[in-house]
Amino acid sequence: MAENIAIFRIMPDEPGAEAKIKKALSNIKDAALKDVKVEPFAFGLNAVIAAFVLEEREGAIEALEQSLKKISKVSDVRLEHVSRI
Repeated sequence: MAENIAIFRIMPDEPGAEAKIKKALSNIKDAALKDVKVEPFAFGLNAVIAAFVLEEREGAIEALEQSLKKISKVSDVRLEHVSRI
């Protein structure tokens, strides 16, 4: 079965929450975490950019997005890019 790489921008709900979010990303069961970085966003907030590899199947990306939204200290999750690998 083919795989996709999905890149998400994850916004914390408060400054300094990036470390907790990064730690929680490694516990996501829906996909394999490939890369995580933190980028400055605005007014002391940083966005967490996470790349995941997951099976190409219907609803997989939506399920992953919902899992990310359930992480403590996350205020918003946006899918930035998806590509077949």
